[in-house]
Formats: sequence, structure tokens, C-alpha cells
Amino acid sequence: MDIDKDFNLTVGLRIREMREALHMTREQFSELCGISDSFLAAVESGKKSITSKTLYKLCTNAHISADYLILGNQNGFQTDMILELLKDLDNSQLESAIRILCEFVNALRHTSAQTQKNKGLS
Repeated sequence: MDIDKDFNLTVGLRIREMREALHMTREQFSELCGISDSFLAAVESGKKSITSKTLYKLCTNAHISADYLILGNQNGFQTDMILELLKDLDNSQLESAIRILCEFVNALRHTSAQTQKNKGLS
């Protein structure tokens, strides 16, 4: 397969993955990003490539990391998903979400430390 087609398919699949992670239909996502449904379908299937202008629209309107779409950087994807989940919360809800996230991270660190400690004892 041609390298351009491979790249188009890879980027298209990442766009689809992000759209589905946002629980959006193709129609909803294309409207959000200012592109047509048919163009989005062609991009997701790797049949068409996106321009830098379309990349900009996708990234800014859907809060998607260009690093993720182009390079597959998962950190960008994961960060974008967290931001997307938090963006519509009011201040009180956001403060609660931050407290919950901090407690969760602390619990994970504690569990990891305990696991490492137990491995050292065996």
C-alpha cells in the first residue's frame, strides 16, 4: 500500500476514534468542525486527506490534539478527552472533579508504591 494512503487511513482512523470517544455521530462531529458529512466519511475511511486548514478546524473546534492525529501521541488524546469532559462544568462542579481526580491519582500512587514494596519483599 502507498505511504500516503497508509497515512490518510491512520489519520482518518484517529479522527474516527476521537469522534466516537466524544460520543458524536458523523453528522454532529462534521457540523462542529465545519466540514461536510461526506468529506468526514471519506477522511475517516482514508480515501481523502485533510489540509492544514481542515486540521486546524478539527483541532480547535473539537479540542483534539494535532500531535495525536498526526503522530499518534496518546498523551495528547488522553489530555484532550479529560479537557472535553471538564469543559462544560461550572466552577463548583470543576472543583469537585479536581478533588476527585486528585484523590484517584493519590490512590493509584499509593497502590503502585505498595505493589513495588511487596515485590521487593518477595
